[in-house]
Amino acid sequence: MSGLQLGLLLAVATVAGVVRGYSGFGFSAIVIAGASLVIPPATVVPALFMLEIAASIHMLPSVRSDIDYPNFWPMLAGCAVGLPIGQYLLAHLEPNTIRMYLSLGVLVSAFLIWRGISFKREMNVPLAAFTGFLTGFGSGLASIGGLFAMVIFLGTSYPPARVRAVFVAMFFAMYVYGIGIAAMNGLISWATIWIAIILLVPMIMGIVVGQRQFLSATPEAFRRFALLLLMILASIGILRIAFA
Repeated sequence: MSGLQLGLLLAVATVAGVVRGYSGFGFSAIVIAGASLVIPPATVVPALFMLEIAASIHMLPSVRSDIDYPNFWPMLAGCAVGLPIGQYLLAHLEPNTIRMYLSLGVLVSAFLIWRGISFKREMNVPLAAFTGFLTGFGSGLASIGGLFAMVIFLGTSYPPARVRAVFVAMFFAMYVYGIGIAAMNGLISWATIWIAIILLVPMIMGIVVGQRQFLSATPEAFRRFALLLLMILASIGILRIAFA
């Protein structure tokens, strides 16, 4: 890897860390979009699992009091059901076609919420379980489960602090599971570990900046940022597939 490529990777990790610290999601999607220019995705993804775990460990103390446990546990249960189903379908269907349709669904949903459409519902146990199922399903099928969850959160009156807290806690559990599966499948190598180590410091620096920005943000500012981020990430996913 050249110095220019390494610099790009460090810059992408820092920006992605800022987004993760502020919104609670989006780190992996942003890093994959940038890192795929210099590193094969098969090497990056297991490293991102490690980094997501580290990010969650760093953020958990600051969000622990905001975790909505009555709804978090149904979300986690739904995620545990949806993840293997998504992985099974991924093994039997054409992945790029699936990612295209799912990304289009996220883009259209986020745009409609941006325009004022909402679900007119409070977060409750059945909706939490469904949200968790979609998160696991989307993660197993196309690695965009977090985008589906954020669409649902933003379509309800769920407070931003609880959104971030639930994302941090749920992603921690998901990625611990994911790293175990990756290890069993022989996807963890020394290259993977070195990438995770190299990107750890810029990611943490970015997270610290993002957390500070969140503390001064209004709920409406958080909502606008999250919706814009959803539309950008979904659009990037569509363009990557279209020009692959």
